[in-house]
Amino acid sequence: MLLSAFCLLFPRYSHAYIDPGTGSYVFQIIIAAFVAVAFAVKVYWQKIKIFVVRIFSKKEK
Repeated sequence: MLLSAFCLLFPRYSHAYIDPGTGSYVFQIIIAAFVAVAFAVKVYWQKIKIFVVRIFSKKEK
């Protein structure tokens, strides 16, 4: 990720071809990551909720 950010911040001229399928592949990766995070939160929602309630209830006592 750091390398990608570096390449975007400091572009250089390149004589290369990036086909249109590459953009859709990157888009698929982003969507898949979003769906994976949403699914993980859905699966572990009860545990996350109990953990947060426990943290805030200790501060009140």
